[in-house]
Amino acid sequence: MPVGVRPTVVWMPNIEIVLALVNLTEEGTRYQSRAVHPLRRAVWLRYDNKRRSPAVVETAALIKEGFWLDSLLEVALAADSLPKVGFSYALPRETAARAGLGLAEEGLTRLTRYLDAAAAFTLDGDTLDFLRTHGDSYRTAVDEYETALGDLSWTDALEGYFGAAHRSILCAASLLMPAGFSFGLSLETPEGPLACHVTGPFIEPDGRLTFAAPGQAAVCAERELVRAYIRPALRRAALAARSFVRVFEQGRDGFARLGYREPLDCLEDHLVQAVQCRLLARRGEKPAADALLRFDEDGGFVYERPLALGLEDYELHRADFPTLDDFLPRLLDSFARN
Repeated sequence: MPVGVRPTVVWMPNIEIVLALVNLTEEGTRYQSRAVHPLRRAVWLRYDNKRRSPAVVETAALIKEGFWLDSLLEVALAADSLPKVGFSYALPRETAARAGLGLAEEGLTRLTRYLDAAAAFTLDGDTLDFLRTHGDSYRTAVDEYETALGDLSWTDALEGYFGAAHRSILCAASLLMPAGFSFGLSLETPEGPLACHVTGPFIEPDGRLTFAAPGQAAVCAERELVRAYIRPALRRAALAARSFVRVFEQGRDGFARLGYREPLDCLEDHLVQAVQCRLLARRGEKPAADALLRFDEDGGFVYERPLALGLEDYELHRADFPTLDDFLPRLLDSFARN
């Protein structure tokens, strides 16, 4: 993305419709239950009688099977504009496989049916009209978040670090995302990969929910845009990533306490946090990077420091490894030697 160009900040009906379905499930009701945006409460009241609708039931089933919010957001972003059905963009094969319990073709068929159910929910519940009645709230959220993000001029350094670029960056503010949640995704389009950052309201120290939080917005955006690079890179390095699976299995109980059931999800978060620490250090904020590393280690991310040290080797040998994709197999090989 060219330096000095402001990011595109929007709210997206597809995202909000899928998150409305999530919020109507038993699991979704529990997400961040102590800091709830009024629009989430409005969804619970407005659609309380639709909790047994096929779209909500299937959303609950997907979540229970490990198809979590990030995967649902990928579906929302790749889908045609609801209540139309079908996909405008290719869904990552790994995402489809997760929905199909390992079988991508079955998963894609299932998710296509899911979009049919979501479209029916949208029409039956006049969901688009409901969202439009809150247009002022969405416009305020978008304006606040755009101001908080600034021009994202640091993204050129991010592109340089990975040796790759997205055609553009799309930031979506969601009022139905649980407060404090955010996700970074990469969407394949005919024009090239599109980095997507979706975030719910930030929680201020006094408990207020707002998008006007520059400090939180910048840190969150950097972390999730790092994820937008890391996730597809890990998919491309799937063979090399197998070395982490054995390490994960050895410590499965400990990682389960952190909420991880899948090794690659755990590896992804370790890598995202390690890269963010290195970016901080490269900007001259080494004390902050060290403090973040210690905080993550204390939280159970025991392989973050070795990964961060490995990334220093990458930084010193960019002539040999122009992109992080080139270096990932070597970085992940360290797990095979454990």
